[in-house]
Order: sequence, then C-alpha cells, then structure tokens
Amino acid sequence: MSRWPLPWPALLILGLDAGCFQGADSATSATGSASAAATSSTSTDTRGPEEDSASTSSGGPGGTASTSTTATTTAADPSSSSTRTTATTSSSDAICGDGEVSGDEECDDGPANDDKGLCTTKCTKAACNDGILQPDNEEECDDGLGNAENAACTDTCTLAVCGDGKTWEGHEECDDGPDNQAGVYDGCDPMTCEKGPHCGDEIKQPPEECDSGAEKNGQDGEICGESCKLQGKIVFATSKTYTGALGGLVGADDKCNTLAIAAQLANAGNFKAWLSDEESSAAERMSHHAAPYVLLDSSVIAESWEDLTDGALAAKILVDEHANELVKSSGAWTGTDASGEREGPDCDSWTKGDLGTAGDLVALDAKWSAAGPVDCKAEFALLCIEQ
Repeated sequence: MSRWPLPWPALLILGLDAGCFQGADSATSATGSASAAATSSTSTDTRGPEEDSASTSSGGPGGTASTSTTATTTAADPSSSSTRTTATTSSSDAICGDGEVSGDEECDDGPANDDKGLCTTKCTKAACNDGILQPDNEEECDDGLGNAENAACTDTCTLAVCGDGKTWEGHEECDDGPDNQAGVYDGCDPMTCEKGPHCGDEIKQPPEECDSGAEKNGQDGEICGESCKLQGKIVFATSKTYTGALGGLVGADDKCNTLAIAAQLANAGNFKAWLSDEESSAAERMSHHAAPYVLLDSSVIAESWEDLTDGALAAKILVDEHANELVKSSGAWTGTDASGEREGPDCDSWTKGDLGTAGDLVALDAKWSAAGPVDCKAEFALLCIEQ
C-alpha cells in the first residue's frame, strides 16, 4: 500500500508530535541559561533562594580595616524569565595617628600624639598611675603601681611633701596637712612632720597619767596603759596644804577633785580624801578595789585594797597630782589608822578644833596613815584616792 498521500488525521498527529519536540528544545535552552547565570554568581543552590556571604579583613598601620559583602542569589523561577541578586557592603577604619577618634580610641591628636602628652601614641588619654610621667597632665611623678598615699609618689601623682596631708612612710611621722601645728599635744610639726608631745614618747605630760614609751605602754605587767592612763586606782598627795578646817569630809573630797580636774586626770571628779570623822570612816566611804593602787609616777603602793590596808606600803606616797614630788609637807591629815578605821582626834570633824590626827608620808609602815595628833592650825596635805 502506498503511504502517501496520508489521510488528514494522520497529518494532524504528525504535526502535534513535531510541536512537542520543538517545545522540549525551548525548555532545555532556558534551563541552560539559568544554570550559566547561577555558575557566575558567588553561590548556587538548586533547592531554592539562598544567601551566600563572604567577608575579608586586613590591618593597616596603627589600626584595622574591615570589609564585608553579602550577596543574595535567587534561582530561576519557572514562572519568571530572569534571576535577582542583592549586595550590601559596610566598612569601618580606626587608625591611631590619623587625627580622627574612631573605634576603641580614647583620643587622637594625629602627629601630636605623645606618651608624655594628653593623648598617648596608643590613642589613650593620659592618666595618673599609668607609669608614664605626663607633665601636660599636671603630673609631678608617676610610678604606676608604686604610687600610693604613703609613697614618695602619691596616689595623685604628686611628690610627697610635708604638709600635703599624706604621711610619707619612713620619712614622716605624721602629716595633718593644714592642721599641722607645732608644740601641740598630739599635733604634727608643720616644718618637719614629726609628732609633737604624744602618748608613747616616754614623757609624761597632761592629759597623760603615765608614759612608759610606745613599746611598754599597755603591755602585760606594765602599769601604764596604751592611752597613757594608769591601769589601777590613782593615789596622790595634794600639792596644796590646808589647816584642819577642811569644811568636813565633803569639803576635803571637793579639794581632791578640784586638783584632779586641774591636772586633767582621767577620772577627775571621782576622788575621795583618805579621811575619817566620828560618823564615817575612810573604809566605809571608799570602794574596795582588787586593782593596784598607784602613784602618778607609775609606782605601785599596794596591789589591792587588802594590801593597802594591811599596815605596810610598797612605796612612799610623796607624789602629787602632777606626778611631782611633794615639796611643802610630808604630812597629811587623816584621822584614820592604816586599816581605814577612825583614829584619834579629827579637828572637830574637820571644821576647826584643836587637834587632829596626821600621817607621815615618808613612812612605809602603819605610820603612813596615823603618826599622831597635831595642832589643827598646822598645814598638811590630803591623801586623795580614786574610786
């Protein structure tokens, strides 16, 4: 059978087949174009839209330079005839010495940067305690970590001097700054920064009761405490002398306290006279302490009340309220025996009278308190004991 001419249905089928082959060739051509475009980009992902990032950085003299680039590529969309790409670039530079403050720089004076100036060659601001002497920053010195309030270079980068209010260790004893005063107790000499009269200098002076020196004050067995106060009950004979008309027991106690206050004794106002009358004995009027009884020259006359009243003393009571030795009299009005009880006449209860009993302060036996009666017109000291 002859194949030609073919019936029109067959021709129609052949035409459709050719069209199909032609459409396949067009799709292949489009796919090849998209593939070439993706290959020329930074990154390609056939699964869908993807971002590809690349960054580079390089350092320059005195600083850093950085550049970052972000590229976004969209693969071919079957419904679109083109691809889409987006790029973003950012950069920041910090070069110490370029005259511009940037990055981590605290300052930048360009060519004027100087380690001894206000802006260093590292673009940091001049600062006390950085170990660099910077006169432009008003520094007199800078020893870095060696700076200290008590060092040759202070914590404010100034040279230590007497009067700056900072005590230079090993060179100054004190420094009260504008309050330095010469010759004042517990003061500081404004010229030498040496301590004035003070507790611990081994010189007893008001308001001290004693001073055995800084190494001894307050130590075990020492009668003088850390604050130059006696560690015991003070006993003194008055620097003034009186007739037997003392104004009674109250008047005698008042005389003791008046002198204690004038001498700036620590417990001034709490002293009583070693004195008895017909109504009250010294033992009844006074507190009985277990502490030592001491003189203001640090001598111990008794270790306790029991020791004080046993008829014998360990030292003569010849020291007054200023720690000076008695010069006017070695006798004292008492009207009391060595045990603290009333003894002999009392100048009519210490108001006037003819006779009164006195003690001999030179004695170490019972006569220290009762040596015998004497004329009430005579003048003797009083014995004052801290309560």
